[in-house]
Amino acid sequence: MKRWSLTALVLVVLLTAVNVALTLGARVPALAAPRARTLMPVFRDGAPVPSLAPMIHAVTPAVVNIATRGTLPVRRSPLTPFFQNPFFGQFFNLAPEAPVVQHFEALGSGVIVNARKGYILTNDHVIRHAHSIVVTTYNNDRYKARVVGVDRRSDLAVLQIHARHLQQIVFGNSDRLEVGDFVVAIGNPFGLEHTATFGIVSGLGRTNIGKDEGDTFIQTDAAINPGNSGGALVNLRGHLVGINTAILTENDGGNIGIGFAIPVDLARQVMDQIIKYGRVERGVLGVYVEDLSPQRAEALGLPRNTQGALVTEVLPGSGAAHAGVRQYDVIVSLNGHRIRNISDLEAYIGVKRVGTVVRLVILRHGRRLTLRARLGSARSMGVSAFPKHVDLGIALSNITPGSPLYGRIHGVLVVGVNPGGPAARANPPLDVGDVITAVDEVPVANLAQFRAVLAHHKAGVLLLTVQRGSQIFVTTVPLRK
Repeated sequence: MKRWSLTALVLVVLLTAVNVALTLGARVPALAAPRARTLMPVFRDGAPVPSLAPMIHAVTPAVVNIATRGTLPVRRSPLTPFFQNPFFGQFFNLAPEAPVVQHFEALGSGVIVNARKGYILTNDHVIRHAHSIVVTTYNNDRYKARVVGVDRRSDLAVLQIHARHLQQIVFGNSDRLEVGDFVVAIGNPFGLEHTATFGIVSGLGRTNIGKDEGDTFIQTDAAINPGNSGGALVNLRGHLVGINTAILTENDGGNIGIGFAIPVDLARQVMDQIIKYGRVERGVLGVYVEDLSPQRAEALGLPRNTQGALVTEVLPGSGAAHAGVRQYDVIVSLNGHRIRNISDLEAYIGVKRVGTVVRLVILRHGRRLTLRARLGSARSMGVSAFPKHVDLGIALSNITPGSPLYGRIHGVLVVGVNPGGPAARANPPLDVGDVITAVDEVPVANLAQFRAVLAHHKAGVLLLTVQRGSQIFVTTVPLRK
């Protein structure tokens, strides 16, 4: 009996001590947790606040400042050539006028891509018209640069400096980028050296931003301003994913949160050709393509959300023809790169040299096939490396020998109409089974002729002559290039 009383007493004392300790811990935070932890900012999950400083510190030495000096020709008044002519000038006692030029100085950015050889990748517009190019590195050393080569179409240029102890950037993979990924733009905006701005990838595959047709760009809200051109767009690992090149802006030229960068996968291929050959010689696949709309996908027996480039014509004798590409094939991959639309296909083909063999993955009658095609020369095929694409919202076909129209009508057959496309909004609208016999009053007998006339069209409305059964009429199609 006494033994149990003593045990109970000990338990009561222990419980009382624990209760006092818990009470003190709740009332005095310093006793409940280590002092250092209360002074450190934390996220809700308890992780410490991160910093981009280590990554930026490692990458910044690979980004350089580019200062240029040059001259630009100034447009003269219409009377100037008259007075400059020596024959007429003698009557007015005028000496021949010296050419009028405007001197300029400009700043831009560049990225060291090969430290051993001193190669720097930048925008062509950064060094265009320059007769003096000076590169300033991270440690403020200055070097005169020579131009290895430029590619106006992609707005890229490669410079070279002779220097030691340079640091080059690590290449990333822009094809793996997704909207929402974090990125950092590093450059020299407004002459403010080694500036870093932070944002996300706002969009991918952007086109028609004032650059040449066929190019695709990364859109980002990381602040890009004048002077950032040619600088680096990097991911959180510090790997190069783009070359900053353009912005949408108000009249003041400042940043409004919409900037564009050339994907590094494309920039690297252009750079390799410039370094190896001094210029870019683009090959052609030899197909005409259109975006695959949900309606066209459904008509081909594919899921409506299928993405790709729909082949509407294969040029005879082209690399695509020799590889076995057919009309109505859907190109969904090129050399492992996903093809979502015609812009993707033109962008990846556009940096491949003549003679390059590419691996195509296509969808044909619901089957997935892999073909290999050798790119040809645009000159030998008599076509542009980047034929102008006009989306009429229709699928067209040549009139083949098996058709009841063969030999009776010369033109191209409409085999599909996108309900939301320009052809459906024509006056009157086009329909499946129509035969287009002329474009802008120029007769067309096949798809090649149709494309050739379309490529030279400049007005905002297309004039088509159409035969529907025994009826012939003219319709106007509002264009969307």
